[in-house]
Amino acid sequence: MSRLQRVFAFAGLVGTGLCLLGTLLFTTAGPNEIGRELTAFLIWALSFLLIFFGLIGWGAGYVRSEKPRLGAALIGAPALTGVLFGLSLAGIELPSMGRLLLIAPTSVMTLVVGYDLWTHQVSDDS
Repeated sequence: MSRLQRVFAFAGLVGTGLCLLGTLLFTTAGPNEIGRELTAFLIWALSFLLIFFGLIGWGAGYVRSEKPRLGAALIGAPALTGVLFGLSLAGIELPSMGRLLLIAPTSVMTLVVGYDLWTHQVSDDS
């Protein structure tokens, strides 16, 4: 893995940690703590950007290397989720199954990453 790919992977992990911190701040805020809620919202915004660009950059490194399936999964999940989220912001309503479409790319990405880890582990054992 190249150094730039490691930086993107680390950015994605930091973004995930910040997302958890933002969730903790938001859920522990009282009814009159607008400062804490605003801080949590800003942390969420930063974390989503880090996760989005971190996964895309990390996946781009894999597309260029010997694991294009893993790279396509890491790029495709945030890209498709971003497109579907953008459509909902634009006012284009999806049918009731539309929310499932937001979850499906991430689920497929998780399966591909898990499969890659499993096959990588099996090939190391033999």
